[in-house]
Amino acid sequence: MKIAIIGIRGLPANYGGFETCAEHVSRHWVSQGHDVVVYCRKSHYDKHPKELNGRKLIYIPSIPIKGIDTLVHSFYCILHLFFIQPSYKNVHLYNSGNGIFIPLLKLLGKKVIISVDGIEWKRQKWGALAKLTHKVGAKLSVKFADKVITDNQEVHDIYKKELRAESTIIAYGAKFIDHINPKTPYLHKYNLISKNYFVFVGRFVPEKSVHHLIEKYLLLKTDMPLVIIGDDTSETEYKKSLFEEGKRHKNVIMPGFLYGDEYESLLSNAYLYVSASELEGTSPSLLAAMGAKVCTLVNGIKENIQTIGNAGTSFNERDYIDLQKKWQLLVDTPSLTEQMALKGYEHVNKHYRWESIANKYIEVFEYIK
Repeated sequence: MKIAIIGIRGLPANYGGFETCAEHVSRHWVSQGHDVVVYCRKSHYDKHPKELNGRKLIYIPSIPIKGIDTLVHSFYCILHLFFIQPSYKNVHLYNSGNGIFIPLLKLLGKKVIISVDGIEWKRQKWGALAKLTHKVGAKLSVKFADKVITDNQEVHDIYKKELRAESTIIAYGAKFIDHINPKTPYLHKYNLISKNYFVFVGRFVPEKSVHHLIEKYLLLKTDMPLVIIGDDTSETEYKKSLFEEGKRHKNVIMPGFLYGDEYESLLSNAYLYVSASELEGTSPSLLAAMGAKVCTLVNGIKENIQTIGNAGTSFNERDYIDLQKKWQLLVDTPSLTEQMALKGYEHVNKHYRWESIANKYIEVFEYIK
C-alpha cells in the first residue's frame, strides 16, 4: 500500500502529538512493507534528508505566519501529491483545520482518513477565524472523508452529538522508556535527583493551566522541584508571565521544549507526572509517563479518565484545591505512588501499543472501497 502523510510538521517528530503518532505508525507501516511518503514543513528543519528509516521525506515550503502556516503548507503538499506523486492513493491527513481540503483530495481520486485531536474549535489559543476554520474543517471531514479518526470516546461522542457523525476510535500509543539511568547527565544539568521531582509536559497555553500547577505546587509541603517541560511557538503574554513566575522560584525549573534522550531522561526519572490541563484528547505525554512507570496525577476531565482508567490518579475536574490535596497525598505516600506507577505501566502495555495502533489504521484503509 502507498500512503502519503500530510498535515504534520514532519519527521523526525520534534513537536507534538500528531508528529509523534505519524512517527510511530509510519515506522510500523514501512516494516510491514508499505510505501510511505511524509510531507514535511521545510522551514521546520535545518537539515533535509530524503529518507528516514525507510520513509520518504518531502520538504514543502509554506508561509510561516501563525494562523495560515499549516493550511498553506497542506495545500502545497496536496498540489505536490497530485502533480509529482500521483501514485500515492491513500492519504493520512492530520488536523481538523485541514479538513477543508478533503473535498479537493476526493476530487483528485484519493482515499482519505483524517485524525483529529480533541475539539480544536473550543481551544482558547485560537482566535475567532482559526476556530471557524477548525469547525468548518470538522464538518467537511465528516461529510467527505472516508473515515474520521478520533483518539478517545469523549471526542467521538462530541463529534456524534455536535456533527452527527460516527468516527472510528484509534487511541494514541504510549512511548515505552525501558532504560532509566538515574545518573544521567541531564539530571545533573538541572541539579535533579532521580525520583525526587515532579514533571509536567505541555505547551504554554491557557487551557494547559500551568499557572494553576505552579500556584498549587508552591503550597505543597515538599522540597521536590517542579520541572515544567514546554514552551509555545508564539510570543504571548501568558507564556511571558509563566517564565517570569518560574524565575521567581528556584525550585520551579523551566527548560523549554525538550526532545529525545533529554526529554526521556527527565520524564522517566520523575517521582510524579502532574497535569492540570483542562482540554485534552489522548495526551501523548501522559501515556509516555505511564509507559515509563511514573505515577500520574491529572485533571479529572473525561478524556483523561478514559486514558488512565483505574491506573492513574485524578483530581476532581477543574478543582485545584483537590489538586493540591491529591498531590500532597502522593508526596506523603511513596508506597501508593509506586503502586500507581506500576498499574499505569500495565495499563498502557495492554491498551496503547503502537504496533496494534498502526495495524488499526491499515485496517481502516483496507476497509475503504
